[in-house]
Amino acid sequence: MNPTIHTAYFSDTKKTTAMHYHDCHQLLFITKGTAELYINGNKITAKAGSVAIFSRYENHSVNVISDEYERFVLTINPISNYIEHKEYALLLNRPSGFENVIDISDSSDEVKTIFYNIIEEKNRTDEYSEEMQHSLLTQLLITICRASDKSSFSLPGESFNMVFEIQKMFECDYGRTYSLDELAKNYSVSVSTLTHLFKKATGYSVFDYLTSCRVASAKYFLAKSNLPIGSIVEKCGFSDNSNFSRMFKKAVGMTPSQFRAKHQKP
Repeated sequence: MNPTIHTAYFSDTKKTTAMHYHDCHQLLFITKGTAELYINGNKITAKAGSVAIFSRYENHSVNVISDEYERFVLTINPISNYIEHKEYALLLNRPSGFENVIDISDSSDEVKTIFYNIIEEKNRTDEYSEEMQHSLLTQLLITICRASDKSSFSLPGESFNMVFEIQKMFECDYGRTYSLDELAKNYSVSVSTLTHLFKKATGYSVFDYLTSCRVASAKYFLAKSNLPIGSIVEKCGFSDNSNFSRMFKKAVGMTPSQFRAKHQKP
């Protein structure tokens, strides 16, 4: 199991980034300056005192439009033992009304302290460091949830747990074949109830979310491995090469071969 936090750092370099992706979720806390963020085709202005949240399914770019630009950056591994905790919904779910950029200026000092503590823990090597990092990340996410007023996305506890269990299943075992009937039966609910609650909590249909998991995993294998595309198709649960290419291009804007050529180091 990978540690929950992948990287954590502070930067004051004025750096603009082109459209890109991470195989991690990312938090960007701006402490000075202003940037234009492009997220899935939408332009959002982020100012000092705001935090931007990118899931690993969201391609994004950052265009700095101020003379000075300072920020904390945190990347979070996609699969965690803690995914069932409701504060993780900020990283995964995009329900109606969700905003990728949240004004947390009233809590800036508290958030800044948490970021500094996370960076310090990342530099430690003792046996409690990972547990402390997770504790600090939980504190950070809850603080952001409170600022956004979307701490539970308005689902009852049992329903929220059901949705998160399905998400974790998809994240960990995206290559399986699933059916709505099977999932609904496992949780003793109707198909219509399952689809309604899943969409309300996540902003995705059940199978759109599964496809997002599969495409994100395919990106990883295309960029980080030499596996043949046919093997990636099978490993990620797509029915055939044609279906994979069509769905990948729709989600990413380029073919799998183009993506591999762009992201693999020579």
